[in-house]
Amino acid sequence: MENILITGVSGYLGSRLVQALSGHRDIGKIVGIDIVPPRKKESGLLFYPYDIRDATVGRLMSEHAVQTVIHLAFVVKPIHDLCRMHDIDYNGTANILACAAAADVRHLVAVSSTLAYGAHPDNPAELREENPLRGNPSYPYGHNKAMVDRMIQAFAANRPQMPVTILRPCTVFGPCVDNYVSRMLFRPFTIGIRGSNPRVQFVHEDDFTKACLLALKAKKAGAFNIVGEGVLTAREIAGMTGTRMLPLPAFLLYPLLELLWRMHVPGIEVNQGYLDYARYDFIAGGRKAKEELGFFPDFTSAETLAAAVAARHETRGGHLKNHP
Repeated sequence: MENILITGVSGYLGSRLVQALSGHRDIGKIVGIDIVPPRKKESGLLFYPYDIRDATVGRLMSEHAVQTVIHLAFVVKPIHDLCRMHDIDYNGTANILACAAAADVRHLVAVSSTLAYGAHPDNPAELREENPLRGNPSYPYGHNKAMVDRMIQAFAANRPQMPVTILRPCTVFGPCVDNYVSRMLFRPFTIGIRGSNPRVQFVHEDDFTKACLLALKAKKAGAFNIVGEGVLTAREIAGMTGTRMLPLPAFLLYPLLELLWRMHVPGIEVNQGYLDYARYDFIAGGRKAKEELGFFPDFTSAETLAAAVAARHETRGGHLKNHP
């Protein structure tokens, strides 16, 4: 029986993972930590209100004889306090790594992101796991993901006895996801960058959960891109969600979004750095995950978005009109 500790357990993906693990015979204790309790009581979960920066997390790992840590905790939605965001993401992860080493944890699964590669005009057509992580400094989430990913790689290199699996999913989406990305995609109008029509990948929430379970079973060291098959362009996404795109020149849009962000205007959930990710491709290949983890997604990027559109249609009880 394997005892598992999950950081960021109260988030949507954390709760989905707990549900999936609860049905496995070879799973013993499921210990979860977060700064807020889960929205609903999860069967089999031992919850503790711990901050990932708390050094006593290591004692919790030892007390429950934790063998595997799944590190999900991260500040997903950008916040205005960049120092706090960095402290939670970077120093919090450093603490989890130190605690895992001190508690003799046998396996670590850390969730990174394809955003860690960065969105740049000179990106290759397909990013592979060995490509450098150049998360855009102007966008805190992608930048922090890159820094944390590199830190985890350095930790793994010094501890060959502990397999460290890094999962780099593209945008996790589907019928039940509700975050700032989904809110932006389903607005009646959205601003685009004139002359840009980047390719986008999605991985279904069920496929992401499956990838985590496969990583737990395989215990393979290294980084793995977790992506759905195929891509969609920004215009194709707008057509499927029924959003009208209003193209603006980059020289106008970047400072405008940054101004609105700094003014804390309601509905503005990202700063100007996000625009690079809405302008340039950062498409990742999933071949390594197929070959080494056995991860074959059940949903394509298009099917994942279609499932989200259908769920929203059903929830609202209305009709989403497609726009050319």
